[in-house]
Amino acid sequence: MAGLEERFEIFSAFRLGMIDFFSNDLADDGMRHRKSSVSHRIALRLRPYFPMQYTIDIDTDGTDILIWKDDEIPLAVFWSDDYLTEKERKRAIEYHRERKPGLTLAFSLLRDRSWILVYRFENDYVEYLHIDKESFSEDVLKRLLLPEKAKDDKQLMLSLRTERKRHSEEK
Repeated sequence: MAGLEERFEIFSAFRLGMIDFFSNDLADDGMRHRKSSVSHRIALRLRPYFPMQYTIDIDTDGTDILIWKDDEIPLAVFWSDDYLTEKERKRAIEYHRERKPGLTLAFSLLRDRSWILVYRFENDYVEYLHIDKESFSEDVLKRLLLPEKAKDDKQLMLSLRTERKRHSEEK
């Protein structure tokens, strides 16, 4: 498992690649294409920010984008153009636990939003981030412990405000 400094460098490289992706207007255009085509475009934008000895593959080993060197996996990426489904979150959690990459990221591009939602999986927790598409500033929304089993991932759901219905007491 990668150390804190290495995970920071990997996340920084990811951010730089995504800044490049969004600054070249590939994100909006890209979402009109097949997922593998967009993964390829994202991988091309990530390439300059990782050392040459790292290999970047798409649609490999159950991931959308995989960055690896020898037997090490510094970064595994899962993404969606909409919010991740329960099945996609489970897939990312299971991959993170089984393969133990240095860093596992999942993100939602969200065409109609000014930010992307990033799920950053660490040792025993997942951190939810909003990253602005223009400034690439980030806001940490919450950090939650990973569920004991990937089957019980209700804890990973973002709590959205809902209006409570008031029940009137009838006599």
